Amino acid sequence: MVSGMQSARIMAEELDQNAITNMFREAAEAEARAAAALPHPVNFAKRASISAEQMQMLVSVNQVFSQSLSINLSARLGAPITLAMVVAERSLFHDFIDTIDFETCYIAQSRFRTPDAGSMLSMDLTLVEPLVHLALGGLTTIPKATQTRELTQIDTAIMEILMGIVCAEMNHMWAPFGLQASYDSRVMPVSARRFFPQSEYILTFTYEMHVGDRQGSLQISLATVIASALLREVDRRDHERIQPAATRRLLQERLGALGVRSTLRLPAFRVLASEILNLRAGTLLESDLPTTTPCLLGMSEGPTWEAQPMLSDQRIAAKLVRPHAPSLPQR
Repeated sequence: MVSGMQSARIMAEELDQNAITNMFREAAEAEARAAAALPHPVNFAKRASISAEQMQMLVSVNQVFSQSLSINLSARLGAPITLAMVVAERSLFHDFIDTIDFETCYIAQSRFRTPDAGSMLSMDLTLVEPLVHLALGGLTTIPKATQTRELTQIDTAIMEILMGIVCAEMNHMWAPFGLQASYDSRVMPVSARRFFPQSEYILTFTYEMHVGDRQGSLQISLATVIASALLREVDRRDHERIQPAATRRLLQERLGALGVRSTLRLPAFRVLASEILNLRAGTLLESDLPTTTPCLLGMSEGPTWEAQPMLSDQRIAAKLVRPHAPSLPQR
């Protein structure tokens, strides 16, 4: 009987301990969920970030590239083709793979000379058919696509020519930054997933492209060594950028219209404490300053001048005499 009671007591203690353990576990899980729900600080100085100044310069350069490529392709194919940059971002190649379906893209590669590295170009297959249609002399009214088909040798040959044109326009864009690339070859989807190391940061430009009434995207991804060289050159050019003369004049005019707080006063002089105690309106305070003592004109964080109070157009003015030499501190 005693043995049974002891067993029951041990079981009860074990149950109580299990209940306590479960309570702590649930509390820890709840705390972890709450912590995950809180906003986390983001370090924008990491390698994947692009500064606002860099982005501004990249957008400016890509506007010229987009317009030039649009005009070139439209003239060659005899149909309106437009290109506009949507976004530029740095990301791990592993993360980039998750955002693109290589099976629905025409993928090609180009090689840079200095530094020796590659770039990957990917275009939606929805754009390949109308581009090939126009290149073969088809009407500008592009027929509707019934279904996605396999690319033929003719399709690939034409796309190689068109991708060469894209690379030539890229060279015009990157030439001021000392970068030159040449078209290499098509890349199959299986090989595209291994084009860059999974842990490599790449710089990707995404463009929205319209061919007639068809719409798709063109992406150009640069290797880390190319992206770093490009962004360094962008920073250097931004720091060395010279403002146009008209802009400088406008800034000077606006700065000239700013007001600077200034004071016109006598130099400090000594007043007896008894006189301060008996200050009243109309009290005359005498100083030990000679009548020839000039006033001082001071400005916020600016030079101090000896000046003479004047009257100009019914307003108090100050006639500058000479720069005021600061007195040495008294010991």
